[in-house]
Amino acid sequence: MIDKAYLEIIRDDLIARAKKGNILINNSVAVPVTAVAISTNLVVGVENAIALQVTAPHVNSVPVITSVKLLTDTGAVVAEKTVFIETNGAQFINLTFAIEVKGGE
Repeated sequence: MIDKAYLEIIRDDLIARAKKGNILINNSVAVPVTAVAISTNLVVGVENAIALQVTAPHVNSVPVITSVKLLTDTGAVVAEKTVFIETNGAQFINLTFAIEVKGGE
């Protein structure tokens, strides 16, 4: 079991890194993260998970999103997911990345 205090440190670090990062859409278009929050929804079936909600501005040149990666300001991949989202003129998109924290042995 991972200590709750350690999970809070991880959460705070993820938020700080994501706030300065980008979202890479379809492996070709990077947009800045405009907001980051911890989701209030639990991640079902995943123990010790942190669910980050990330918001980015709308990109007119991407009518369908098939993959997204959350990147730090140095380009390191924090999380990635395969999706199918038709943007249909949305002003912003709210994405949630579930990140599982595992202890070493």
